[in-house]
Amino acid sequence: MFKKLIFPIKRAEWKLFGLMFLIVCLINVNFSILRSARNALVVADTGGSAAFIPYFELFGTFPASILLTWGLSRLMRFCSPRFIFSVTMTFFLAFFIVFAFWVYPHREDIYSLLEQKLGHFFGFSRFKVVFTHWPDMIFYIMSELWKVALLSVLFWGFINQNLSLDEAKRFYPPLLLGSSIGAILAGPITVFCTSQVTWNFFALSAQRWQHSLYLLTFFLILCGTLTLITYRLLFKRLHGRISAPVHPPENVSQDAPKEPFSAKLLSLSSSMRYLMRSPYLGALLIMVLAEYVSYSLGELIFLETLKEMYPTPSDYCQYMGSLTLWTGVLTAFSALILTPYLLQTCRWSRSALISPALMVLTTFGFFFVVWCGRAGIFPGAAFLPFAVIMGSLHFCIGRAAKYTLFDATKELAFIPLDQEAQVKGKLIIDGIGSRLGRGTSSLLSIILFLLMGGAGESALFAGILAISFSMISIPAARFIGHEFEKMTPDTPAESKRVAIASE
Repeated sequence: MFKKLIFPIKRAEWKLFGLMFLIVCLINVNFSILRSARNALVVADTGGSAAFIPYFELFGTFPASILLTWGLSRLMRFCSPRFIFSVTMTFFLAFFIVFAFWVYPHREDIYSLLEQKLGHFFGFSRFKVVFTHWPDMIFYIMSELWKVALLSVLFWGFINQNLSLDEAKRFYPPLLLGSSIGAILAGPITVFCTSQVTWNFFALSAQRWQHSLYLLTFFLILCGTLTLITYRLLFKRLHGRISAPVHPPENVSQDAPKEPFSAKLLSLSSSMRYLMRSPYLGALLIMVLAEYVSYSLGELIFLETLKEMYPTPSDYCQYMGSLTLWTGVLTAFSALILTPYLLQTCRWSRSALISPALMVLTTFGFFFVVWCGRAGIFPGAAFLPFAVIMGSLHFCIGRAAKYTLFDATKELAFIPLDQEAQVKGKLIIDGIGSRLGRGTSSLLSIILFLLMGGAGESALFAGILAISFSMISIPAARFIGHEFEKMTPDTPAESKRVAIASE
């Protein structure tokens, strides 16, 4: 039985699972590389700071996510999932190639041109970063939207429509292991591309960071191309496969297919209205918002603290690569052991409460150390290594829980719904909800910066807000769990007895 809990994939499903697993892995390899690169570019590059991130999120990523979701919703009405996925992937890869080989080498010229054309905006000292550092902001936005568009909305949306609830419960936990494998692979890749040794051995540029950016872009292209090939094979295997409803109407047989969703209206406005009429989806949106706000507030302070220890972009990116590796290890443990066990032996609501509990503990520990350091409790600069260690734990544990247990429970919450609720719910919750959470975090951070004077000075209040938002998701998870268990007749205890009886 324990073996079935850890890897519950049937032999006949290995090829199908393998294609899904490879896509999740490759998308996360690129996302992890991009995350390390954009943090180094924005925070540790010349003139950079973690204080830029809230402005980039609020004035860049948030509106861009709305535009992206609107564009995807329009494409979903007329185009096949394979076409949408291919176009989106190609667009992202083309941007990163142009940025690495043209925009970044001419960045100073772009800054000068913008200052000449938009000089009157530069008088706003708090907001001029949006105008003077727009190449960095665009790179940051595209890096953030990579996973939202390709994995959260397009890939998982396609999978949710073609797997039954039973298949989803067995597929999702080991599938999420692909996130950890991607992070584990991305860690050494990032360290290799940014190391001093590779620059000394075969320098692609006179500047070490430019050389690192070239190498990182090469791996982005490689993984992106493999993802397109794999998705094409998966689409051929799954195309036209529609799962049966969890609770079909009494006058409809269990084997009857769902009503084709293509006949229904799919738009951003109709999806938003649908979500507002559904308490179930509304509570799920609250969970996503609270998780993103809580984690983002802690991450922002950690990135600024890390810059004090690693001031150059290559060294900063190299440490981020190491964090990515350890995040992957923790994610693998959660995906292989913790998440499968919890999802198949515990109720949904109990599993969903673990992620906010972990966020409360790790966030409190990190901000407590930062507060002690600012208050002078630690002698001299001794608090900095300790703060980096606690921040690294917050970074790794928070992402590991998010990418496995939190994402698995969130995806399972969509399965009992009909196809219209699935598509429209994911379009808003994953397409806009996650960005709305980051946008809310950015707005709160900007307000704190204006009131307190900077990222370091606002750490105490940021910690209070982060812990508070983690606790908001607890009642939302309880409500969803109650509704989820009413829509799914099989309880964990019953499933466990069936598994034991089959041995």
